[in-house]
Amino acid sequence: MALEYILIVFLIISVIISFGIGANDETMAPLYGSRILKMKQILILAAIFAIAGAVLLGEGVAKSVGDKILLLDYESSGINQNAVVMTILISTAIVLILSSAFGLPISSTHATIGGIIGLGLLLGNGGGVNWSTILEMSIWWLASPIVGFTVTYGVVKLLNKHKLKTLKGFKAFEKSENRYSYIILIIICITAFSRAGNDSSNSVGIVVGVGGDIDIIWLLIITGLGLAIGIIVLGRIVIKNLSQMTDLRPSTAFAVQVPTAAVMLIGTFQSIPLSGSHLLVASLVGLSKANNTPMRKGLGKIIAIWLLTFPIAALLSIVLYFPIDLLL
Repeated sequence: MALEYILIVFLIISVIISFGIGANDETMAPLYGSRILKMKQILILAAIFAIAGAVLLGEGVAKSVGDKILLLDYESSGINQNAVVMTILISTAIVLILSSAFGLPISSTHATIGGIIGLGLLLGNGGGVNWSTILEMSIWWLASPIVGFTVTYGVVKLLNKHKLKTLKGFKAFEKSENRYSYIILIIICITAFSRAGNDSSNSVGIVVGVGGDIDIIWLLIITGLGLAIGIIVLGRIVIKNLSQMTDLRPSTAFAVQVPTAAVMLIGTFQSIPLSGSHLLVASLVGLSKANNTPMRKGLGKIIAIWLLTFPIAALLSIVLYFPIDLLL
């Protein structure tokens, strides 16, 4: 297949992946769960920040995913680089779209990197993966949910203590919650902005790693549009599912979103691919524990999917590589 046609196929699959990422983006779940905005308003807001975040923040993390993880010497080994890239793109797209269809908030980062690891192991005999980079990223992946849980738990406890001391009567409580509605709206917009920049790497990173005459800015613009369309078309499913995990009010939504916004923004500027899903769910669990309220059904299924994402994506990429290699 001619190179220009291969690049077109790469672009099409990248758009499909960005659609899947947008469909699986639950960033706005606290807004819906705390009834601050209606679903239509949430989807429009999320789409705007998805485009802005991908275009303005996506390049750094995309280069980390594309250049620093897979270590294959294509020329000396005779490995078909185009087949490798297309396999990773297709496996990521399949995992994301299937999880979105079932309303499960998985990590698009883990889906992409799982596929990369699978091919690195298959084609590089264990040496095809930059394990030091994976280790560095793993520290962030493990630490970020712990931060989300701990910070949310502490903030909720402080808020509850403050409310007991200062708020007298229902009107005072409602006034306080209204103030938090404005604060949480700003914080979630920051989260959506930084998360779009981080998540866009999962659709364009491996394509950027190919090099060649690829204009990364245009690629990020198209990716941003794909994220926005995914949010609008299918995003409501995951947003509704996650918003129902525990009881939310504007003040508790604020507590949930503070660590998510901070970690995602810092990680994106550090060019580290992160999982916003893990952060947000861990924060929701912290909220539930701080308020001594039961988590609703579904948490176990979400955690199981998280644990299975890496091996599923890795195995899928290994299975898909051989027929794709024959086609290309």
